[in-house]
Amino acid sequence: MTASAAAPPAAKKIYDYAIPVRRSIIHRDLWLGIPFIPLMVLGFITILMVFTFGQIAFLVVTVISWFALKQITKQDEWLLDIVITSLLQPDELR
Repeated sequence: MTASAAAPPAAKKIYDYAIPVRRSIIHRDLWLGIPFIPLMVLGFITILMVFTFGQIAFLVVTVISWFALKQITKQDEWLLDIVITSLLQPDELR
């Protein structure tokens, strides 16, 4: 038995390219693991609640929300943008 017949075929990876490919072409750039707009909304609400209303306990809610958004974004990088766009568009029947 030869060595090539005994060895299983090598699995192809997504990143097996003949030339170097930059990560920004394959994946979207994220800020702290989530898209920019949800991060700014989360940051604005946190600043409003903590500094204006004095709700220090809201920092825990912010960390939990950030972790949940990061887990959602890990599966689909565009999901949060699609949800925000869908919510902001008016309902029109044509």
